[in-house]
Amino acid sequence: MSEASIPMELLRVQKEGTELTRAETAVLRRIALGDTQVEAARRLGKSLETVRKQTKLARARLRARTNAEAVAIAISLDLI
Repeated sequence: MSEASIPMELLRVQKEGTELTRAETAVLRRIALGDTQVEAARRLGKSLETVRKQTKLARARLRARTNAEAVAIAISLDLI
């Protein structure tokens, strides 16, 4: 999903008050680089369950339905 396909109003609303924790940011960065959640967990030294939880929390904060959408939104908002 490119920034052009994300409505500007939605980006503005998402930017206001949207912050990711360091852990959520790290997980989304690994996913953006192409890691699976299993690979991200191994590289970050975390359990798979922790990575799944942090990914789910990041998606909720960004109002994203999928990991790919969360990554696209986070990039668009300069969060990762």
